[in-house]
Amino acid sequence: MDKLFNEQDIPVGELRKLGLHNNGKPSLSEADMDALLTGHRTELITLHDLHGDGIHIKKMDAKLSLERMPDGHITLQLHPIYRNVKKHPLLLDAEAEQLEQGKLTHVLKTYQEADGKRKSWVIEFDPETREFIAADPEKIKVPAMINGEKLSDLQKEQYRNGSVVELSDGTRLQRRASSRSGVTSNREALMYSLLLDGGISYTLLRSLRNLFGSKSQQKDSYTEGYKRALQDMQQQERSKPVMLHAADPGYEVDKQQQRDLGKSHPR
Repeated sequence: MDKLFNEQDIPVGELRKLGLHNNGKPSLSEADMDALLTGHRTELITLHDLHGDGIHIKKMDAKLSLERMPDGHITLQLHPIYRNVKKHPLLLDAEAEQLEQGKLTHVLKTYQEADGKRKSWVIEFDPETREFIAADPEKIKVPAMINGEKLSDLQKEQYRNGSVVELSDGTRLQRRASSRSGVTSNREALMYSLLLDGGISYTLLRSLRNLFGSKSQQKDSYTEGYKRALQDMQQQERSKPVMLHAADPGYEVDKQQQRDLGKSHPR
């Protein structure tokens, strides 16, 4: 997905305190780094010998995420495994219980604020950390196409609100804030297409978790739409500007410019 953060945004000092910054770079897997930069949570990471406020924790499993504060400051959030589940203020007891038991994948809560505007939250339960996670549907980035299939307005609304989206080829997917990739699916890989100012941006999502509560094995990812979207992404990659080893290392020219340069400077 489109990145919300740059690698230089990651608070190095906070990573170092967790023992996750060695030899000048974060000691996280590529998938966990992608999760951080796209605004998702990592998988559970085992942390060792944590010190802070006079407390020493020999070993702890936790997920990590990045959060941009109102003043623009970016902090590293720690999501440990909670011994006791904390009640969410917007959930009824019955809703919370059904989420914890896996009988519901999510709950959409809508209420009226003091200024009269309606506000919604999609709330799910992360069984790994034993906590409720709330997401603002208005801030969810929805792909224009998945596996080359354009999403309808209804499908986009389903995506934002955490419901299962079904494509014409039988692909089923659901946005999950607790998932490292931010989505689960009945296929292990999906090709997202997002409309940006500069055109279409393609993102390949791999090693996806199965749909929550699914008893069926994941299907083959290589649908016709997926393969076509993959080819489009590869074609886009090939047509990107390439670097010339010139005096100015920041000088970029595309392939056509290289041919023109060759013609104007014969040997």
